[in-house]
Amino acid sequence: MNKERRATAKMIKIDPSIVLTVQDLTKTYTIGNSTITALNKVNLTIRKGEFIAIVGPSGSGKTTLINCLGALDFPDSGKIIYNVDAKGMGLDIMLMTNKQHKKMRLRKIGLIFQFYNLFPILTAYENVELPMVIDKKDPKLRKEKVKNLLKRIGLEERMEHLPTQLSGGEQQRVTIARALVNDPLIILADEPTGELDTETTTNIMKIFLDLKNAGESILMVTHNRRIAEVADRIITLTDGEFISEKNGGKPIKEIYKF
Repeated sequence: MNKERRATAKMIKIDPSIVLTVQDLTKTYTIGNSTITALNKVNLTIRKGEFIAIVGPSGSGKTTLINCLGALDFPDSGKIIYNVDAKGMGLDIMLMTNKQHKKMRLRKIGLIFQFYNLFPILTAYENVELPMVIDKKDPKLRKEKVKNLLKRIGLEERMEHLPTQLSGGEQQRVTIARALVNDPLIILADEPTGELDTETTTNIMKIFLDLKNAGESILMVTHNRRIAEVADRIITLTDGEFISEKNGGKPIKEIYKF
């Protein structure tokens, strides 16, 4: 666990159309006598309303990248600059304190995990509401926002169910709603369809496309190159380095046909 960081992040002028820019991001791990380079000077820019898929095999550095961008882990070096206001002023989260990181995760970053990470004793409604409760939002606002989100993802009839009473696809939809509840700058999704069957995967990708079309910015990492084809850009990560990039935008109906 990292010790409390005392540096203070300063505002940086950036292009207002950019949500996130990453510069020379490096992360290594020491295992025994070996040093593993998980990320090697990674550079990336994501613009507002853009859907980017990062693909690669297990061990390529995908989850490490998500953890660093999501302020869940600290890189060794580099910059991770988020556009934190409408005027194009950014903050480098590498220079934030632990307390600032917590606020960043709560208010600016929507995280979606492969294994859902829902609280088993909370209903779907309560799981979605939790970030707003932590952020001390007004109860009336919470109720309206949570119900609207659950309706948006087609779970208005399941909001009082516990996670164990929901299918895998329904649980992932709850996770998506929770990621959206505080109106984040970007959604970071780590293998969001890794545990789902083909039909459910298609439904989740349709939700992602609806979010992108509504102006949400999405970065998804996946080993499934097939579903990555729906993203605007597809970047291949191998041994901690981006080795290729191509355009996507393939219609979902051309990827999965039932």
